[in-house]
Amino acid sequence: MYQLWQQGALNFGEILAITYKKLGLDEASYTFLVLFARLMKERPSAWSLSEIMEWMTVDAHDCSRIFMALIHDGFLLVESKEDETGRRSEHYSLAPLFLKIDALLKKESQMSRVADLEALAEKIEQIFGALSPKDIELIQYWISDDGFDPSLIEIALGEMQMHDIRSLKYVDKILLDWKRKNIYTVDEAKRSLIDFRRLRNGILDTTQSSTQNQDAYYNWIEKVKQELK
Repeated sequence: MYQLWQQGALNFGEILAITYKKLGLDEASYTFLVLFARLMKERPSAWSLSEIMEWMTVDAHDCSRIFMALIHDGFLLVESKEDETGRRSEHYSLAPLFLKIDALLKKESQMSRVADLEALAEKIEQIFGALSPKDIELIQYWISDDGFDPSLIEIALGEMQMHDIRSLKYVDKILLDWKRKNIYTVDEAKRSLIDFRRLRNGILDTTQSSTQNQDAYYNWIEKVKQELK
């Protein structure tokens, strides 16, 4: 993330706006960091606290206090370097802040996946009853490894129920087919199922699109029923 910002591919103000409170920062610290990041981008070796103070509503004392607190709390890094003439200078970096933002976003993402898994497992339990550890592992794999949104998995579950099949294996095969076709949105999944049904009924013109190929579809229902015997 830090490199993306350095390359100009990340809006620092926006990413900090949605994370600063969760990082334990207040509005004054947020404003200071936005201004500091701007100066670091424009002239990393030729900025001063007085410039930041001019754009803020705090006095010199408070501006200095905010700056020192950000260094002390590990949001900013200061390093003393010596050039070839022996002259020492201080260099500052926002890298520690970006590490904290990265860690926060990853933690929130993990918590979101756990919540998704629990909610989905509860819905599936309403269909199958108590799930085995192997069932839970399979559901977790769909979300974490395959990257399927729970709403997409629910569509596959609905397809299973519509054909009066009670097997997560059937759901897994539908998801595997969607993964092979790079289908990861609800709209794409619905279109795929509509095309499948139209093809089975002989009303889909398979010459219209290369994606609507007879070989790309096969009868999940009969295949799975045979495997479940």
